[in-house]
Amino acid sequence: MKTRWQWLCGLLFGLSIATALGSQAGKVWNLSEPAAIVNNSEITKGDLLERLLADFGEETLKQLITLRLLEQEAQRENITVSEEELKQRFEELKGKREELSKQLGRGRLSDLTLRDEAKRLILLERLISKQVEFTEKELRNFYTRHFIRYNRPERVQIREIVVTTYEEAQEIYQRLAKTPPKKLVSEFEKLTKEHSAIPGAMGEFTYMELPEDMRRPLQKAQPNEILPPMLVRFAGQTTYRIVWVIDKKQGEHNPFEKVRDRVRQDYLVERMVLLAPELIGRLWKQAEIKYTVSFENGTGK
Repeated sequence: MKTRWQWLCGLLFGLSIATALGSQAGKVWNLSEPAAIVNNSEITKGDLLERLLADFGEETLKQLITLRLLEQEAQRENITVSEEELKQRFEELKGKREELSKQLGRGRLSDLTLRDEAKRLILLERLISKQVEFTEKELRNFYTRHFIRYNRPERVQIREIVVTTYEEAQEIYQRLAKTPPKKLVSEFEKLTKEHSAIPGAMGEFTYMELPEDMRRPLQKAQPNEILPPMLVRFAGQTTYRIVWVIDKKQGEHNPFEKVRDRVRQDYLVERMVLLAPELIGRLWKQAEIKYTVSFENGTGK
């Protein structure tokens, strides 16, 4: 299945060439003028245009026809795009400019190309949204499937010393308890090297990513607190752990009702990726299209 951006890149490929041809080959360009001079030998703008047409002309024309069909369908459905909406979508595409250019394997996409495509994308979304009926159940199911997208669990950053006996763990804990705050980092690292079965720098985790025996004590702990030895049973092994809670990052829970508009938009995008080819195919089938140019000889004449 194509992602939203892969599908968008397909439209942009033709549009980027079409924009270049349309803006340069008409009033602006005198085709007899040089596009480059190589050791006093001219490559004319006409030479460049002929090569562009030979390489990209047929595909570009098909893309332009598709875009024109979308505009006509939007007009029939009384769909319009405000300047504010267009600007917002344009800024979104600008933020993806490098990614889009890279996926297309082309140079930097112009503002003109991105602005034009921003309008087409909005129109296509509006057209498809008229075809898609959202039931509350479908939206809630989508929210459940993508729960992490809308909710951020609390995370805890820890370091730990892991040993096999309670006596050793208790001795280490007492040494840390007597260590001045300014020397705590170096002392913890020293004790880790001397005693721990695993490295002391553990990283950042959600509580569900940690062994079950560690979850409740860590949930109650405060940042910068070193916990007394805890018995941890994990992966068939029993160990004692002295855990230093470095920091905690607050989680965020967003119930469905709070993010319903986001869920609806994301669901629409998912459906759009599926339905766009069907819509475009129907518009092509229903349209009367007359070609007055042929690319069979590679020149677009």
